[in-house]
Amino acid sequence: MRRARDIVFFINPPNSDDVFTEYAQANTVTKGVQHTDWANFPHLGILSLASYIDAVPGLKGRYIDGVIHAFDAIIETVSAAADGTLAVCLSAITANYESAIRIAEAVRHIDPDIAIVMGNDHFTAMNEKILPRHRGLIDCGFAGNEVYASLSRYLVDRQKSRAIDIYPGSVRWADDRIIRDPIIREDVNQIVDYGLIDRTLPHSDTYTRNFNRRLGQRILELTGRRVTRGVPVEIGRGCIKFSGDDACSFCSIQYGGMWKNELPAERAWRVIHQACEAGYDYLYVTADELPLTFSRLLLDMAESPPPWWQSLQPEERPVLVGYARTDGMEKEHVLQAMRHIGFRILFVGVDAGAARSLMALNKPLRSKDPASAAGRMHEANLRALDNARQHGVAIKAGFVLGHLGMNEALLEENVATYAGFLKTGHDVIVSADIELLSPEPGSKDFHYLTHPDEAEAVSARLGLPISDGALRRRIAQRYRQVDTFDREEAIDDYIRAFMPGISKGRIAAARDRVRSECRQLGIVVGDDF
Repeated sequence: MRRARDIVFFINPPNSDDVFTEYAQANTVTKGVQHTDWANFPHLGILSLASYIDAVPGLKGRYIDGVIHAFDAIIETVSAAADGTLAVCLSAITANYESAIRIAEAVRHIDPDIAIVMGNDHFTAMNEKILPRHRGLIDCGFAGNEVYASLSRYLVDRQKSRAIDIYPGSVRWADDRIIRDPIIREDVNQIVDYGLIDRTLPHSDTYTRNFNRRLGQRILELTGRRVTRGVPVEIGRGCIKFSGDDACSFCSIQYGGMWKNELPAERAWRVIHQACEAGYDYLYVTADELPLTFSRLLLDMAESPPPWWQSLQPEERPVLVGYARTDGMEKEHVLQAMRHIGFRILFVGVDAGAARSLMALNKPLRSKDPASAAGRMHEANLRALDNARQHGVAIKAGFVLGHLGMNEALLEENVATYAGFLKTGHDVIVSADIELLSPEPGSKDFHYLTHPDEAEAVSARLGLPISDGALRRRIAQRYRQVDTFDREEAIDDYIRAFMPGISKGRIAAARDRVRSECRQLGIVVGDDF
């Protein structure tokens, strides 16, 4: 007698360029192995979803991270459990989307009765192109973040062979068209089972080894704290920039139906406690721009530390890290509250040195005078170093090279400003990531790539020339109908369309100069292992 299907795999596919070597060129700049955080920590999205589903009676969540395990090992693991597998759920961002499709095809070949479910940013942004092309492969997808309860209902109905119902946030192909169910508000998920990380395949040893080799010693040097294991935690999601649908130009986060969602302080402390009890001492708070987006939550947490936290000596308390804008770090009372809670490292997107570059990247908050706002943000980058130094907070700096209308003069100005920032803050900068701008689906930069007239309007507003309309229209036509593309070629095409006179090689060389400056100053670079 055939066993009931109750296993649901949640898979973070490997980076496509890392797996399919025919796509990896000598000048590749987007390999997943360069993004240190991917291999240092468990993947919160699939862990959170797997935990939620594992808590549903009659279902078993399984966690697999393709950053740690090879493509073939993933397929072998699913194949070995195929007769009991209800669904394979794939977390698709642009960098791993092709791997996700390959996994789906392999699973369909193994057992066509296994449901293929897809979600995350690439699917959310591109489902209108994905589903018509792969309507026989993807049974259902989910857009946005508010999908826990609806995914659970979909899986239970699938298990019991019930008719398709309404599943908020779901997107699927039926009756020769795309069916969308409206997104509804859900609370931030609080069900996280850290035991799932190693239950199906071993992950923790590799995460821990990477973490200690790459960042552990540097964190000790800058904070005086020895930490050994890191994990992302979610106490809220959102970004101050989402409140006005005004994300930075390169941001591809698909935040769904609401710009901010957070836990109350007591429950946020409970999330932190759960991670500590699981043996993690470096907690990576995932929400964006914490001092601006979640100032009230942070202040409430600082005013109500729980007894378990108060009973620990300062050196025993977990180290918290999170995201901040430099202008947010100027809110002294919020930064002090964060330091009191245990934040010791903030990820700061410096992103540009020139005011016009900040405007092109859409970095300043909405203002009647964007140029002045960009200038103030540039100044805030330097003041953030002083504030971090004063309050004992280390900085993990992020830089993006490239934007619509970038020219040789702006490139050199940005590189010089980055170098100055690094020199000024080398004593408080824990590490730095310097990357070329990649136009990811869902971002304004990808929208510019596919909508040349809108790109021209932005160019005129900024006073930064871009390439001629005929070239931009040819490039736009290439990307309007595709669901997958070579990301290296997309960077090339973005540069051709919007940065006339500069090549990818030229920008990559500038990036390497900044990385070299980091190494000379003793600052860890994102791809230094």
